[in-house]
Amino acid sequence: MVLAAGIFYMLKNDRLFKSISALCVAWFLIISTPLIPGLVLNSLEDRYVPIDVEKLADADAEYHIIILGGGHGFDDRLPANSLLSLNALGRLNEGIRLHKQLPNSKLVLSGYSSSGGTTQAEMLQKTALLLGLDKDATLIQTEPANTYQEGKIYSENFGSSHPLIIVTSAAHMPRAVQVFQHFGIEPIPSPANYRLKGNRKNTRFGLPSMRNISNLHAALSEYAAITRERFRR
Repeated sequence: MVLAAGIFYMLKNDRLFKSISALCVAWFLIISTPLIPGLVLNSLEDRYVPIDVEKLADADAEYHIIILGGGHGFDDRLPANSLLSLNALGRLNEGIRLHKQLPNSKLVLSGYSSSGGTTQAEMLQKTALLLGLDKDATLIQTEPANTYQEGKIYSENFGSSHPLIIVTSAAHMPRAVQVFQHFGIEPIPSPANYRLKGNRKNTRFGLPSMRNISNLHAALSEYAAITRERFRR
């Protein structure tokens, strides 16, 4: 739209220039102020809340807690916890919280490596060990490259033999739940990494910011992926 406005300005078409300029300003305000990004993102993040372990029907069951991959980097100078993305670290923190309260549970750490180096699952496991977990309390699946594969490979390895808790980012959780349900598993969601919380959650008015644009982009990307998964089936 900005390019079109520039062309019409160069051609001295004032009416079209002003109309397109107004549309550009309106579009910018829609995507960069809190109202629309907040409504779209909340529609994903509000579907589930983190588990209150005391409300689980059987806290002594042998739960699997799967931590979906969230990204990592490589740097020989740094410990594993410093190489996880903030998304991955937040998911792992939530998984460890649950594991500490569910004595018979195991963490299932998931994700591949696009470069052929240390996989996401292995990096999550290394971090869990650094944070005090026993290796026997972890399982890894190093093959999945995306959410669909995480559900598929988990179902092939374990089926419904254990009650399953899924830990992933709050905006990503609706898609993750749908994928696992597609493979015949009814997971218990426990989301992490809320983008909107506290005073920001219900903010309707405010100045434009890149945070709002990022929130809208994240939410729309999830809805696009949910639609894509439906066509995949």
